Amino acid sequence: MGEENEFRAVYVRHHTAVYRYVRRRVLADDAADVTAEVFTTVWRRFGDLPRERVLPWLYGVARNTVANHLRAQETASAAAVAVAVDKSATVAVARDVGDQVAARDAVRRAWSGLSATDREVLALIGWEALPVRDAARAMECSTAVFSMRLLRARQRLRKALDDLDDLDDLDDLENGSPWTGTADTPKVGVVR
Repeated sequence: MGEENEFRAVYVRHHTAVYRYVRRRVLADDAADVTAEVFTTVWRRFGDLPRERVLPWLYGVARNTVANHLRAQETASAAAVAVAVDKSATVAVARDVGDQVAARDAVRRAWSGLSATDREVLALIGWEALPVRDAARAMECSTAVFSMRLLRARQRLRKALDDLDDLDDLDDLENGSPWTGTADTPKVGVVR
């Protein structure tokens, strides 16, 4: 099979996964262009493509391409990314939509407080559903190093969520929220 046909097969097989990876990290309007840049780089570096475990290598290329894209966008801010996420998200019907919005906001605030490396480590496992070994390859580190990064990123996310929950509890007490109990009665609005 010629190099062009091999590239075509890689493109057809992995384009959707790479697009989804990129789409989760850039604004919707930029996702197709950034994905095209990824495959342009893949074409230029096709000789470097490992014949086994192609997707983690593609995620590594995509990661670098996304980083370059974000650096080039001086006006892009965390608020713009949050707006893009809001536009693409759908809200499920539930008993209390307010609780869903508050929970999503808390996760978004905790997520944005993490370092870019922590977010990438968690995203490779959570969003891309990569095994640790493949995620390590995408991050260009050993499996042991990636596992430690994952452990620490999870701990930092958990702490950030706990810290936000503690702040919300203080806000409720200060604002006299009806969802707040007294010293003798528990809060009824927070599930732990």
